[in-house]
Amino acid sequence: MGTHDEQVEWLVQHLGEARVWQQKGHFSREQPQHQVILASYEIGRYSVTVGEYRAFVDAGGYRQRSYWTDGGWAWRNARGIITPQWWESERWAGDDRLPVIGVSWFEVLAYCHWLSAATSGSYRLPTEAQWEKAARGRDGRLYPWGNEPDPPRSNTRTSGTGHTLPVGHDSPAGDSPYGCAEMAGNASEWTMTQYRPYPYQENDGRNDVAREAERVIRGGSWFKPLLRARVTARGMNDPSFRDHDIGFRLVRG
Repeated sequence: MGTHDEQVEWLVQHLGEARVWQQKGHFSREQPQHQVILASYEIGRYSVTVGEYRAFVDAGGYRQRSYWTDGGWAWRNARGIITPQWWESERWAGDDRLPVIGVSWFEVLAYCHWLSAATSGSYRLPTEAQWEKAARGRDGRLYPWGNEPDPPRSNTRTSGTGHTLPVGHDSPAGDSPYGCAEMAGNASEWTMTQYRPYPYQENDGRNDVAREAERVIRGGSWFKPLLRARVTARGMNDPSFRDHDIGFRLVRG
């Protein structure tokens, strides 16, 4: 998990924006590289789509208190939130195959609770470590497909689309070793994990959903450069934050 010094130096030599990233100290968020052992888990091949999220909206999920954390319910009530941001936009939600965006971490947790209740299953956000493992496999690669930046394999700023694309658009060329699609580009994804320095510790409280703290966002997006689409790049934001390039995928079990 994370990025070692040799990878940083390679990036600085081959991606222009990496030098600025290095000068600002952003690579330190991804270091030191270290080994993490995970139990088996299942993760979604794709981001949750507009159509899948629509079922939650139509079922009254925004009005059912039991699906929300205390902080999420207070945030929802204070702002009168009843749908994702840009929910009525043809560009961002006009196709049920698009990844849902404009959702806060609070909304995502409510969706997980609703889906678990509706299916008698157990759905949640992946931890940061689970997300990275699914995106990179076991060989320490920088992108889902390997170590070389390859713009045609992912929907990033370099692609110039200016918006999200239906899930599966970059599959199988951009798939991870486990067959997960669009883990670099298209929509960034919330994780369960609070942002804390490395090394990652599974049981140190960083995955506690009750705590009010910035949560890690992974995966780059249509809005971000290829450097940000690396499987080790770490972003973070307040759990109430919403944007036109942030969605999520689920873990089951």
